[in-house]
Amino acid sequence: MIFRVVKLILFLIIIGLVSNFIANTEGSTTINWMGWGIELQTDKFMLISLIFVVILIFLDRIWILIINIPKSAIRQLDQKNSKKVEQKLVKAFLLASHGEYLSAAKEAALIAKNTKDKKLGLLLKEHLNVINNINLNSRNKKNISQDYFKSLTDDPTTAVVGHLALMRQAIVNKTDLKIIIAEGEKALKFEPESKQILEILLASYSKIDDFNNSLTHLKTMKNLKYVEDKIYRNIAADLNYLLGLESIINEKNKAAVNYLKEAVKQNPAHILASINLSNMITGIGSNSKSISILEKTFLMTAHPKVLIELSHKWNLKNSGSRVARAISLINKKTSSEIQNDLKIEIASFAVNEKIYGEASRLLLNLANEKLTNKAYQVLADIAGSQNEVEKVKDYLEKAANATQGLNYYCSSCGIKNNQWELHCPKCETLSGIKWMKIQDIEVSHHKQINHLENEFDEMLIDKKL
Repeated sequence: MIFRVVKLILFLIIIGLVSNFIANTEGSTTINWMGWGIELQTDKFMLISLIFVVILIFLDRIWILIINIPKSAIRQLDQKNSKKVEQKLVKAFLLASHGEYLSAAKEAALIAKNTKDKKLGLLLKEHLNVINNINLNSRNKKNISQDYFKSLTDDPTTAVVGHLALMRQAIVNKTDLKIIIAEGEKALKFEPESKQILEILLASYSKIDDFNNSLTHLKTMKNLKYVEDKIYRNIAADLNYLLGLESIINEKNKAAVNYLKEAVKQNPAHILASINLSNMITGIGSNSKSISILEKTFLMTAHPKVLIELSHKWNLKNSGSRVARAISLINKKTSSEIQNDLKIEIASFAVNEKIYGEASRLLLNLANEKLTNKAYQVLADIAGSQNEVEKVKDYLEKAANATQGLNYYCSSCGIKNNQWELHCPKCETLSGIKWMKIQDIEVSHHKQINHLENEFDEMLIDKKL
């Protein structure tokens, strides 16, 4: 607006200067054309010429305005139509996001009629056809939808949607995991940072024992900050442990040691990785290194197999020495939460070594509320060694009603599994089976967004495929 005012002022100043110049300039102008002539004062000639030019410009503007009336009307109509299409698109999106797929498809049909993009119109009509067939329970709906999704993959702008849909369809139909992976990888090329795709590929690869690719996608998720550090370490430890086992089977001992070291690095409490690593280490000081690894794991887990493995590494000749060495572990730095479990496990070890006095001393120092079912079973064994039948009966009754001790439980659904597995056999949670107490489990039937373990829908991928 300011620019126009300044422009008008400058134009008026120029006209004034030119008019003043002409008015103060004496002379005449003669025009001769085809034998005709006219003589005018120069100032009058300039004024007539200026008026003539202004009339021409005015007529030109009127003409341009007249010939542009149809174009302007069409432009306004297009703008109105575009606004209508945008409103319908927003409405269709909002309806679809709330599960109103049929209503969303109807809106899409209206968009198809009003859009100039014939390709988009055809796509929306196909989408409507698929939705209608699904809602009408058409027997052919699976093939119709699959053909539609495949048609989406032919266009770079919709390819990722097509591959995602085919991947989802394969999951719902419990198709071969390799098809799920193939479609997921194709979709990932278009959307390399998709959290949904990365999660499904991580779980799918682990189901077919392709732990290298699982680990690759897990690392990508870690770099993109899609997974918490604690959960990442837990899954990474499991995958590295399994890669270590594969290397042992394939007689690639150096690779096996590296994988197992990485597993223990990510999770020092990984029981199976620690035991296998302690048996794979060779060279000078290998035994002391093995003992160090096993002791650290035992002080974090109180797992009986770790203690038995330790007793072999100690190379002690008699039971008394082995039990004394085990008892000495209690004095080492460890979490106060695991202290009672360590004493119970060492007492159980002492009973197996037939050192009943030390076993009894360890357990009798514990408060009754700290005694687990395993502790009472150990006390029953001690009483049995002394032929105290009534005590044995009493302890066994208490064991049946006592708190459950450490065991393998699923951190997601709470099932007791008695052994470690990569996937929970009940809820399919990846790296959900952990050595813990049942009272430490927070069982939830709902997905927890902040926990990758619970983000894998148990209905997405069936282990029994």
